[in-house]
Amino acid sequence: MSNLRNDPIRVVPKRVLLLSIAVTIIAVTVLYFVQWPIPRIIGGYWLGVVASLISFRLIVIGTNDFLDKREAGSAVKGSVMLNFGMRLVVYGVVIFISWQLGTHALIASAVGISMVTIAIKLDGFFTFGYEKDELNTTSQNIDSEASSEDSAIDEVTNETGNDVD
Repeated sequence: MSNLRNDPIRVVPKRVLLLSIAVTIIAVTVLYFVQWPIPRIIGGYWLGVVASLISFRLIVIGTNDFLDKREAGSAVKGSVMLNFGMRLVVYGVVIFISWQLGTHALIASAVGISMVTIAIKLDGFFTFGYEKDELNTTSQNIDSEASSEDSAIDEVTNETGNDVD
């Protein structure tokens, strides 16, 4: 099973940082040949990555707080809105700073902001298909159970002469 499914709170930031370092190395290499402003683009990108990680952490904290308050029977709407507002402020500050750095930095920060989503969606890439044997075994078990249920229904139908739903 994927580590992302077991402990996403610890795995997602590590994967985001790993992907961000890889993207930074590739971006610097490409930008060197294109002659674009490398420091501004990389700065905007890392602002977006930091905003994405802060937002992810705020989501985790907000979810835990929501579940604790819900379990205690307290009102939860205020804390959810506060969490949402803090995330919007973080994104707003990052987008404003990136906009001040220029269009290149703004586009790079948009890519950086999406890094948590990209890291989660690339879970299959990071696991390299280790679960295929487990999935094949599970699907074979499900198929054998379904065929045994079908044969049991056929036996009941043959004994009674009526169809059984």
